[in-house]
Amino acid sequence: MITHIRMKNFKSWEDSPEVRLAPLTGFFGTNSSGKSSLLQMLLLLKQTAELSEPEEVIFLGDENSLVNLGRFPEVIHGHKEDVLLELEFGCKLQKPLTITTLQLVDYYRQHYEYAPLDIDSFTFNTVIRGNSDHLFIEQFSYTVGPEEIEKITWKNGNIHYGNRRKEHVSVTKCYGPPKDGYTEFLRPLSSAFENLFKDVYPLGPTRIQSKRSYHWDDKDPTDVGLCGDKVIDALLCAHMRRVKISKKGEEATIEDRISEWLREMDLAYSFSLKPVGALKDDNYEVRIQKSATSPAVTLADMGYGLVDVLPMLVLCYYTPEGSTLILEQPGIHLHPKAQADLADLLIEVISDRNLQILVESHSEHLLTRLQLGIAEQKITSDQTALYFCENENAVSTIKSLDVDELGNIKNWPKNFFGNVRGDLAKMTREQMKRQKIAEG
Repeated sequence: MITHIRMKNFKSWEDSPEVRLAPLTGFFGTNSSGKSSLLQMLLLLKQTAELSEPEEVIFLGDENSLVNLGRFPEVIHGHKEDVLLELEFGCKLQKPLTITTLQLVDYYRQHYEYAPLDIDSFTFNTVIRGNSDHLFIEQFSYTVGPEEIEKITWKNGNIHYGNRRKEHVSVTKCYGPPKDGYTEFLRPLSSAFENLFKDVYPLGPTRIQSKRSYHWDDKDPTDVGLCGDKVIDALLCAHMRRVKISKKGEEATIEDRISEWLREMDLAYSFSLKPVGALKDDNYEVRIQKSATSPAVTLADMGYGLVDVLPMLVLCYYTPEGSTLILEQPGIHLHPKAQADLADLLIEVISDRNLQILVESHSEHLLTRLQLGIAEQKITSDQTALYFCENENAVSTIKSLDVDELGNIKNWPKNFFGNVRGDLAKMTREQMKRQKIAEG
């Protein structure tokens, strides 16, 4: 799980504070306020970790990547090439990491009867300078151990830890895969960095056009694709592998859970995969019943709302337990009730599947249902982190929303979701005026 992020001179963020990330984190705010950039930072690090080209300091992206940020001057705050880009995150690992330094050994000997050197968390920080043509690693560091007792820093080709230094350590990426074989600290840490981002799965706000039939080539996708382009492949894989998921001790298929949620959201009655054509083992239709008595139709015959929500439902149940999901504008094409029901879905999979979900949204209905979930004790206020972003004079700022145990937000910005009650009151006054005029 990613526990916090921070950035300096990244796009509209001159210097963000340390932003705590919870199992369910929501970013709200005005258009172009910088909330997307908070998530883009993580996508930037993910695509850098997954890039096979070892000479790339940090991969700003292209037309095929998760995010395409252009050239370095376009990424840096104010387009000033003379300032440094700084990115930071903290994380808690699913699998402990073994790192042995004398300082850590001394710490454990002082505090424990034996010296377990398994580290379950670290903080990463990198500083990059550059121009239109080249990027350079100024330094990067990993802070590890209980109470962050040990800081391991690469700078000017040297590794520093405690009062010690290892000279002439070559790296090419901003998070430190060693180029020349020095692996005592860097290889375990850079591997942990890569493994962390393997379990980060983004879903963007747009979807591809649905088809009438789909061909399965026996491949197992890792996710549903940034635009939901792999969602049917993922469903077919789970269907053919007979994947089961558990809810409160009861097992069900992913198809069963999707059908339940589609009924709950009033989007459809049932959902199924059916073989079609001469090669029935390879070609499938996605069949949807709108109601219990209506005929089944293909996904291509359904409205855009169902096409919009399907990749999100599959992602929540297809990805491995303990994963981090990044959802941009979920439910943007859904009706208000379905938007609210999304909050129930997110709360459920956080609890049942130990997922972490980072969501960017403008939906008042999703937020209100999340507040209700806190009030009903389905999720605690400590398991959530809600933020409001603004941009003034091309500089983004972020405010943590103060949510109490009853779900009340004490410092919500006035009229961000409009003033429905005020509009209704004005309408009532206008109706009374016109009624008086009509009565003479």
